[in-house]
Amino acid sequence: MRAFLPLAFAAAVVSTAPASAQIAATMAGDGVTVTDGGKPVLFYRTKAADPADPGRLNFVHPLYAPDGKTVLTEEKPADHIHHRGVFWSWHQVLANGASVGDGWFMQGLGFRTTDRAFADGVLTVKVDWLDAKGVVIANEVTKVAPRKLGPEGARRIDFETVITPVVGGFALGGSDDVKGYGGFSIRTIKPDALSFVSDGKPVTPTNEAVEAGGVMALEWPKEAAYPAWTIHFGCKAQGKPITSWILRKSLSMQNCVFPGRQPFPLAKGQPLRLESSVVVSPAGAR
Repeated sequence: MRAFLPLAFAAAVVSTAPASAQIAATMAGDGVTVTDGGKPVLFYRTKAADPADPGRLNFVHPLYAPDGKTVLTEEKPADHIHHRGVFWSWHQVLANGASVGDGWFMQGLGFRTTDRAFADGVLTVKVDWLDAKGVVIANEVTKVAPRKLGPEGARRIDFETVITPVVGGFALGGSDDVKGYGGFSIRTIKPDALSFVSDGKPVTPTNEAVEAGGVMALEWPKEAAYPAWTIHFGCKAQGKPITSWILRKSLSMQNCVFPGRQPFPLAKGQPLRLESSVVVSPAGAR
């Protein structure tokens, strides 16, 4: 798995070494728990918890801070029940040139986990994408590679998702409006208190996507009521850094936008490669 780390401060605070032998995975019926020295790092859900909600799988929650105690993500919050920790999804999903469902709202589109494996510190999950009739329209392979803690106690996790259509006329698009949100997203705890920094400059959220650098820092107030951690994340699509962001200082998610409102077409057998890096560091570390 090729590492993706577009973070200027990474050399100082984040380990770029492979996962240590202490990083392990425990397979269960509903998902995989990754630990470091026995402390939880993340849980990757591979089976829906509720049969009545069959599309709610193939995401990460909880995501833990490096202390192994603080949960940094939310799943199924009352304000947006479709939000699910660290997830990647799109409102517009087309196969054979027609809409087959809405992956963001988990309507008409289903997932089926076909394989799970953990080797050399990398979790690999294989998933079929299904239309409403249960027909496979695409294959997904997602790899998650947590790194050992850096000298300042920061944790980096690399995500790589490859989606390959098995039918023609396939395309993925964000929301069909001026916002165009879709792709790799994070729903944090206490999102209405967040502030945002990119390239060392504050970023002000707007209704529509904002242009910024290739890495976004999500920061909570430095007060006891809030997590004493900062989340940095950056994304690439087909090897190109994403610099368009949907940000919300409200009860919502944060998203590096790909491809936007206009659907991105893929020929049968043509892979879409998405890379994302998440770094969780103690608040104030740079």
